[in-house]
Amino acid sequence: MRRLILFAVLALAACGKSEEPRNPGPAPDVAMNFSQPIDARGTDPSWGLKIRGVQLTLTRPNQPDLVATAPGAVIQPSQASWTAALPDGRAMKVSLFASPCSEGVGDVKYSFSAEVVLPDSSPLTGCAGPPVAPRAAAAKR
Repeated sequence: MRRLILFAVLALAACGKSEEPRNPGPAPDVAMNFSQPIDARGTDPSWGLKIRGVQLTLTRPNQPDLVATAPGAVIQPSQASWTAALPDGRAMKVSLFASPCSEGVGDVKYSFSAEVVLPDSSPLTGCAGPPVAPRAAAAKR
């Protein structure tokens, strides 16, 4: 009799597992290889950032490029950040967040939003992702 009850319980448990969950839950975090080249840009004010390995290059209109070195990205769920040493010894912090972003209506769409924090300056915000091929960017405009 005990074996029959045990068999019935196991059979019911097995049946319950065969159903697909009705609510699969939240989508997994966006994954990206942060060791590959990444470009970021912002429009208000206009700026651009290139991440190439441990070198970060920030470009802004009417200012010299800032080239900084970071030991690597600190990767957490849904975000990555770099703290880079500037030539004057201060630090620039770059953060990417897994949040869809676009530069404007109908423009290139990116997988990440970006923030650049410089000493004595307001944060720069924009979008980031793998470098866009020149032909693809021209075709979308």
